[in-house]
Amino acid sequence: MISLESKEVREQAGHWLEDGQRQLSVLLGLLNDYDRLLELAEASERENERLRGLNYENEQLRNRLETSERQGDQLREEVHRLRTETERDRKEREEIADSMTTFMNEVLSRLRPQPA
Repeated sequence: MISLESKEVREQAGHWLEDGQRQLSVLLGLLNDYDRLLELAEASERENERLRGLNYENEQLRNRLETSERQGDQLREEVHRLRTETERDRKEREEIADSMTTFMNEVLSRLRPQPA
């Protein structure tokens, strides 16, 4: 009876060892998968940080563009105002020149000897 129990214990121990080896193989596979997934997660986090940086740079550029567009609009308005002012000044000069010409013509006509 002892030998029968001993045989059963040996067989059971053999099964446990075989199961243990299979489970160790599965465990090693899981650990390898874990390491691989951990590396992927770290790479993803690095990429995410890089993308956050690019997003920040993009926002900065967008703000600079909006500022530049506002400045461009202001400059266009200033150019329009200055052109309008220049045109008004040119017309005033022409009017003054015409008035001076008319005045000088009248003065010259009075200074010329009148036929008797």
